[in-house]
Amino acid sequence: MTPAWDALIATFEHALLHGAPDPGRLRALVDAAIEDGTVDAELDPDQTARLLTALAGGTRDLRPSEADIATALLVATRWLHPPRTGARLEPGPAV
Repeated sequence: MTPAWDALIATFEHALLHGAPDPGRLRALVDAAIEDGTVDAELDPDQTARLLTALAGGTRDLRPSEADIATALLVATRWLHPPRTGARLEPGPAV
């Protein structure tokens, strides 16, 4: 992806395994990824950083398996990326 995206995801993954990141650093990474277009610009950086921290903490509290870590990364990735042009908005077959 981009350096900002890679750093954001690496920081989130580290938080899943080892503990909460510094909120200011996480917010700065979200800001940088919004700036380069890899994170949806409609997301509030402060709230996004807080929710990523909460997701990481909740996942850690589960004593996560590798599958749990992979799922948390997938959830975060899908949540953070901007919607694709032409993406389906309704359930059902793509047209």
